[in-house]
Amino acid sequence: MPDFSPASQDRLAIQLIRERGALEDLQQGRIERAISRCRNIWASLPGAGYGQREHSLDKLVAVWRKAGGVSA
Repeated sequence: MPDFSPASQDRLAIQLIRERGALEDLQQGRIERAISRCRNIWASLPGAGYGQREHSLDKLVAVWRKAGGVSA
């Protein structure tokens, strides 16, 4: 990663999502499955288990839809 700019962070996040096998899930609208596959990357995802405040699945799906995401 050349720097810590938002664009670089986005590229890294996409790569991490791809490595968890969740990129196709996102592209196909399977947001719940993608979140489940990535929960061990980001501590705030539901079920991460790091003892940190986790966002609810309902809240994340609502944000996904508000941003234009379509659930399968």
